[in-house]
Amino acid sequence: MKKKTLLKKMRYRRKHWDSTIEAIIKKGLEKESISEKWHVKDSIAHITWYEKELLAALENKSIAESEFWNMSVEDRNEMIFNKTQESTFDEILKESKNAFDALLTKIKSLSDEELSSDVYIKRKSGTRITWDFIGGITFWHYEDHEDLFIELFDLDYGL
Repeated sequence: MKKKTLLKKMRYRRKHWDSTIEAIIKKGLEKESISEKWHVKDSIAHITWYEKELLAALENKSIAESEFWNMSVEDRNEMIFNKTQESTFDEILKESKNAFDALLTKIKSLSDEELSSDVYIKRKSGTRITWDFIGGITFWHYEDHEDLFIELFDLDYGL
């Protein structure tokens, strides 16, 4: 995927994610539970944390030595949950916007070749195309969480 297309897709999906959060806020549901343990803010904090780690991975061109990426998904998510409990909903929203903006800035600085490389981000094992890694942390990740919100709160997909 070319940078221009990746950035358009990221902005489009992020706009949709933001409109879903706005719909939750308009309905006064931001403090609602979404699971036995998690609330709406925890899901936003979770996505934000992944985006910040993605930014670090792009800047360092590596996840090989990262404690974050070397944890199991369950351990990562538990760590994020525990570290974000003291943050308010508004703080998490602000951090989310800042993380996304920083990520866009970083991606704009990458070439199409870097985005299409399967070795741009060093890993302990295996490879993954850079744009695909970015998509997994951004637009595909938003969709996963959006679907849950839409089902739980009977939202209209931002329409």
